[in-house]
Amino acid sequence: MKTQRLLLSTLASFMLAVTGAAQVAELGGVKVTLNGHQGPAVIQAERLEKFKLRVDVDPKGETKPLAIRVELPNAGPNAWPAADVEALDVNDKALLVQRTGIEWFKMLIPLPAGATTCFVQAVEPPGGWSKPASDKDRAIQDNVSGVKMRVAKWHDGRAAALSIRFDDSHPTQLTKAVPILREHGFRGTFMINPGASEPGSRRTSDFEQHRAEWEALAKQGDHEFANHSAHHRGGFGDEDMEAEIGEAAQAIWKMTPGKSRLTALNLGGGTRWDTTRTLRHYLDKYHHFDASENSTGMDDSYGNRVENFRRILDQHIQRGLWCRIHYHYIGDGLSSTEANFRAALDIAKQHASDLWIAGMADIHKYQTERNAAKLTLVKSDAKSITFQLDCATDATLYDQPLTLEFTPPVSWDASKTVLQSENGASVAAQPTSSKGDALLRFELPAKMAVYSIKLLP
Repeated sequence: MKTQRLLLSTLASFMLAVTGAAQVAELGGVKVTLNGHQGPAVIQAERLEKFKLRVDVDPKGETKPLAIRVELPNAGPNAWPAADVEALDVNDKALLVQRTGIEWFKMLIPLPAGATTCFVQAVEPPGGWSKPASDKDRAIQDNVSGVKMRVAKWHDGRAAALSIRFDDSHPTQLTKAVPILREHGFRGTFMINPGASEPGSRRTSDFEQHRAEWEALAKQGDHEFANHSAHHRGGFGDEDMEAEIGEAAQAIWKMTPGKSRLTALNLGGGTRWDTTRTLRHYLDKYHHFDASENSTGMDDSYGNRVENFRRILDQHIQRGLWCRIHYHYIGDGLSSTEANFRAALDIAKQHASDLWIAGMADIHKYQTERNAAKLTLVKSDAKSITFQLDCATDATLYDQPLTLEFTPPVSWDASKTVLQSENGASVAAQPTSSKGDALLRFELPAKMAVYSIKLLP
């Protein structure tokens, strides 16, 4: 047995030092290779902490520039927080890292001349990585009053959520998508590229050519805008990336004054981004959340989009999850035909009673608020209960109301049950039922407050 362990250890060491394109190091699910290399150079990688690696390259006389490719696990128990990952040299200087717009967990690190070592690490944000409250923390079951209450998983007690996204500011989104969404009573999320046409570039700005229509849509307020970068061309260096994200963010804020500045960010497929900074830097600075993954493309070229949507929507409803789909251009001969677009919306309409169909920011807000929410019993008697709602989110950004589901005891008359804030203001109730039992739903701001629920005489 000892000999076998020694053999396996020797084999593992060999795997870290093999030459050429086959060199792969498996380190808690992380893959490290020399990018596209066939020369004599060898690479070694060591896991120093859960989210920290040391990578060493021995050039073996190699004189060509070398680059390290790192692929981080983005799902499962070993997943890294990709938005918080950076690369450093031996002097703790940030290195330039190349990534694609929708796969931030894949990194290409060009080594500067003479450099043979780098560190890849996740930097914990201020306040730490978020840890959702438990379902127990979000519920009260009181034996004195007989009351049960909880923060609903989704707005209005719906079983699941659906967001419908549109990329690239294409004119057909104004002429086709918006009217059809309104026919169905749905809210869409429009990932816009609001930058003007750049000097010397052949790329023209669809948004600029239809700016007045986009601004009119923003004023109507029935749809949501999100950041797809200013020009959808990527960013090459810290300043360029800052400008591409910042210019688009400023444009959205200008078109939607008085509203929460929290918006979705998707840097776009087929784009390249070079920066020494973490994605978290840009997300926090511009009040964004990362919306680059877990969305199903609805372009007809993928095949059987309507039936595929029917299937995945059923799965998300059964599991109580957020279903995300995205489109590009709507119309015959374009990425999605109008007929297929309408067919998918008709399927969503059939499930309207189960679905909260909303903008991506609204859904993200609710999900984040609920994860941070806690209910605490203050006092109770046979005809009343006082409780405190706590929510550790910034109310200036996270302004989506939370749905409180209240199940009164059988001895209470639901029609005579009222919820009041600490200052005595009443909160409107939405009577409904669940499994034959009376149920009241209340919409409460996602912030700390004390409430009382009473049975009136």
